[in-house]
Amino acid sequence: MSTVFPRAWCQKNGMARERYDTINNKTPISSKTNQIVGGDAPSLYLARLPKKGATSDTAIDTHLESHLIGPQLLRSHDFYGLVGRRQKAMLGMIAAATGKAIYRGTATDDPVENIIEDEGEGLEAAEKAGRTPVRISPGLRTAWLLPL
Repeated sequence: MSTVFPRAWCQKNGMARERYDTINNKTPISSKTNQIVGGDAPSLYLARLPKKGATSDTAIDTHLESHLIGPQLLRSHDFYGLVGRRQKAMLGMIAAATGKAIYRGTATDDPVENIIEDEGEGLEAAEKAGRTPVRISPGLRTAWLLPL
């Protein structure tokens, strides 16, 4: 697993760890590709891939799309657009796979300590109500699988 927007790039652009260290910013890649990516901006590492024998830009874009990554969003460094799009797509896939409606709570900028406290209270209430919690990412809080 590696980040789509590398940690070094995110930190350089002033992002909090809670924003970039989520499943929405991770994807499985080979160790060779991970070395090519390094900590550079997406436009830089994507330009290097064809030169390193990783095929054409079109093939790369197709591969990115298969990982629910919008190539244009990535190439234009639109972190929030890409992560938001992936979050919606992944939740849609979870809903389709489970046959359950998913609560799509709003993202928050609350400190992690507050989120954890709220989550604990929410988990207890959900268990009593017979709901199954699924943790997606710190920025998303918890997605609840609700009975249909």
